Amino acid sequence: MKNIVLYKIISIAKKRPLRFLKKESFIRLKRVLLSSLVYRLQPPGSKPRLYFDLTILSLYDNHTGVQRVVRSVFKEIKELLKEKYEITPVSCTAFTKGFQVIEEHPLDGLRHCKLTGYNISPREGDVFLSMDQAFLEHLAQQDELKKMCDSGCRLIFTVYDLLPLQLPDCFPSEVELIFKKWIDTLSPFSEFICDSKTVAHDLEDYLRLNKLYNNGVYWFYPGGNFISDISSKGITEKQNDFLKNLSKFKLNFFIVGTIEPRKGHKQILRLFNKLWDEDRQNISLTFVGKKGWLTEDLCQKILTDPRFNENLFWFQQASDEFIDKCYKAADAVIVASLNEGYGLPILEASKNKCRIIANNIPVFREVAPKECYFIELTNPSIAYQQLRDWLISPSQKCGSVSPQTWHQTALQILTRTKII
Repeated sequence: MKNIVLYKIISIAKKRPLRFLKKESFIRLKRVLLSSLVYRLQPPGSKPRLYFDLTILSLYDNHTGVQRVVRSVFKEIKELLKEKYEITPVSCTAFTKGFQVIEEHPLDGLRHCKLTGYNISPREGDVFLSMDQAFLEHLAQQDELKKMCDSGCRLIFTVYDLLPLQLPDCFPSEVELIFKKWIDTLSPFSEFICDSKTVAHDLEDYLRLNKLYNNGVYWFYPGGNFISDISSKGITEKQNDFLKNLSKFKLNFFIVGTIEPRKGHKQILRLFNKLWDEDRQNISLTFVGKKGWLTEDLCQKILTDPRFNENLFWFQQASDEFIDKCYKAADAVIVASLNEGYGLPILEASKNKCRIIANNIPVFREVAPKECYFIELTNPSIAYQQLRDWLISPSQKCGSVSPQTWHQTALQILTRTKII
């Protein structure tokens, strides 16, 4: 497994060398050096242990959707299982052996975790639950994970989507290889839990078609504070002027989220250019989200589009306050993802009671409110006609979705995996 770690490092060095200068790289290096000094085994406890994997979150919190899930579920599980299990947060690296026990900072919690100086020593009846995305680190710990399984410890890993396998062209080349190796390596001795029924079904299909072990595949739904637990304020003068000038358009459409190949921005822009060419100058399209990977050509097309800053707008930096005002100004929010693991964009739009136009994919069908209007983005001519039909007869605004609480999410995870 060291070979695949080395492959990843070389790939980054060739394609994105400046990534090694980021703060996260130095934090990881520090953890590797400190972990190499840990030799003692954790003393036996009086209760079974639930080892909760915080490998990435304990290093840095970028407030991604996955990290919000990890942080929130960990908090709830500590309360739900405090009588039955000794909850033990752990982490590992790709260059040292075994999982190390970590402890939360007394004031900052998970923001400043530190190593305790102990390696874990699992026994029968213990559970290892990983909701973090530490693919390389897990691959490097393959032998240790097998030993944990042989000792009678259950291993449960979270799969948030299979997008690197379903849409490989939308990711850097090494991502598909690493993700496939991660699932294939873990499947003989692990169980999996997924963040929607759709992903669970996709994973079961993948395991069956590739003749891999299926020791258990479960699913859950993320909790209600998934969208934003940190509210940022501030609207620039340019953004304020933009909001004021939206009244000159008959209809205003928004896509909110990072610009990535799989998010469907390219397909939607092509459809709207056809509409504008038909002299439908009374509609606007606004992208709100930072530039993601593999989007150089698309971003250049947006910035050089003849209608940019006339009918087409793009805000790369946006506070929660500005995004909230965009939702309020939207005649419709477009959710054009070619695939997703969970329907967060749908829930975010319905939370704001917007009209929603969504690509017709299974997970959106699973979680979308009944008022959602679906289009077939895989067939541009049909999608174009569906969009024209919507302009003639717009769909209704969506009723607000009430997602479950994080307590309910944690309980769902624990009961479906039969931890309790």
